[in-house]
Amino acid sequence: MKFSIGFIILFLGIVSISSGWDISLDQIETTASSKIETFTFISNGTDTKGKIFLPPSYETNKDLPAIYLIDFKEQHFKLATDEFEKVIYGIQQIQDFDALVVTLEEHLDIDAKPKVFQEQYDIFKNMTIYIDGKYTNNSSRTFIGRGSESGIVLMALFLENSETSVFDNFIVTDPSPDFTTTVINMIEKEDFPKNKRSKKLHFSFSTSNDYDKCTGMINLINEVQYPWLEFESVEYKNSNYENTYPVSFAAGIKYIFNK
Repeated sequence: MKFSIGFIILFLGIVSISSGWDISLDQIETTASSKIETFTFISNGTDTKGKIFLPPSYETNKDLPAIYLIDFKEQHFKLATDEFEKVIYGIQQIQDFDALVVTLEEHLDIDAKPKVFQEQYDIFKNMTIYIDGKYTNNSSRTFIGRGSESGIVLMALFLENSETSVFDNFIVTDPSPDFTTTVINMIEKEDFPKNKRSKKLHFSFSTSNDYDKCTGMINLINEVQYPWLEFESVEYKNSNYENTYPVSFAAGIKYIFNK
């Protein structure tokens, strides 16, 4: 009798452990159905490496929008190594929505400046050509960035025209004052192409940024009321540069895709 009870307890223990393993394996398989792939594309005659997040739905649906993250090594603040993951997280917070997330494989040691905009912008323009040809049937492209890199995003919004347009949507978080000043001057002097397709911009800034410059640019855009631009701005009054981007990325994605 003692043997039988012991055997039953042992058997139930094995079943319980086996059941736990089954659940764990299912969870791993669900997670593993999303992928991050690396790829090589040509930019300015140079082999350049990128990486792309493919959500689980990508196996059956290639008609997904692409979000391009510009993310260099931080020159002025503590380097954040998780911006790619935070963009993915922002997408995952939206029910019944998926997108590809694309960026460079490594953080390039580049200090984003207005005077070298074209060179840095071209990297991502060339990246879109490769992604369109290999990964997606969807023409929607969103450009997203934080800090100095987001200044590249902001300048792209104004400098693209209808013939050369690459991106449809722009998410800008805490651009450096150099970029904000440059864009203010462009707006005031009307020194940018006027023939544009419809665009959307989500602009946000934190307590670490230059309040006067950011609000000055926001006010200018609101006053002009560009017919080609849908615009939303957010001031994060209780958050600094190093803590704002996970929230602002998610808010920007939600706004851009009307979710």
